[in-house]
Amino acid sequence: MPAADLPEIEWDDLRYFLNLAREKSLSGAARALGTTQPTMSRRLELFEKKLGAVLFQRKPSGLELTETGRKILDHAGNMEEAALAAQRIATGSNAGISGTVRVTSAEWIGARILSPLLARFCTIHPGMGVELVTDAEVLSLTRREVDIAVRFTRFQQDGLVQRKIGSLPFALYAAPDYLDRRGLPDFKRGGANAVLVAMNAALAETVAETKWLRQHFPNAHIAFRSNSRDGQAAAAASGAGLVCLPTRLAAGYRELRAITTPTPLPSRDVWLGFHRDTRAIPRVRSIVDFLAEHAHQFR
Repeated sequence: MPAADLPEIEWDDLRYFLNLAREKSLSGAARALGTTQPTMSRRLELFEKKLGAVLFQRKPSGLELTETGRKILDHAGNMEEAALAAQRIATGSNAGISGTVRVTSAEWIGARILSPLLARFCTIHPGMGVELVTDAEVLSLTRREVDIAVRFTRFQQDGLVQRKIGSLPFALYAAPDYLDRRGLPDFKRGGANAVLVAMNAALAETVAETKWLRQHFPNAHIAFRSNSRDGQAAAAASGAGLVCLPTRLAAGYRELRAITTPTPLPSRDVWLGFHRDTRAIPRVRSIVDFLAEHAHQFR
């Protein structure tokens, strides 16, 4: 087909298409883009009509890409990355240390470590603004949902710069009320007398200290689960059971007592990541350098 006869595709068409492919539903894509489900449906209908092709099959499980849709997806993803790279450069390359930087981390590390550090940074650089997002959902650096991420696992996406900034030790804790009722854990009997406070089952396989608990307390009863570290600490401080916590977090709960263990608990490495296209943006670089300078807070 001559180029003049090809349908004209706008970036906005592909932006809607990409979100539909990722979310697999009209409602999910609408939430991601801050629009409405009818708008998403109308945009998809118009885009398919423009191309003269069906891009999605509507199934009970959600939207499923057709063969044509799958072929378009790779090209659309490349266009998105190029557009975002241009945006990152255009919005920051000529700026000084001013503007807003979005940082994301786990809830407790954001509250206990990052918030005081970033508050100090803002006093040093009054022209800067920092938005700290603590969420269980992993926000994307490549799609510029955030500028900097602090996580407990290495980053897997292409195009990211990462560095290990610390390693946080963990220990086993319990409240005096629990110890008065249950006594110290019997490690030789696999914790048969023990009651535990643990991570949610859905996250347990990815958390090193949960594997340590299973190894040393196969006979213990798990009384309380939470995906919140502070939630676990508060439950254990109220006497709910034994809990594995970062020592930095446990220090904020005066009711908790450290328990001697036959083998040390595993530490968790802390990784800082940002997109390589933002490394020259002064406002992003200044926070990266500041956090690296204060990396001892993460050890």
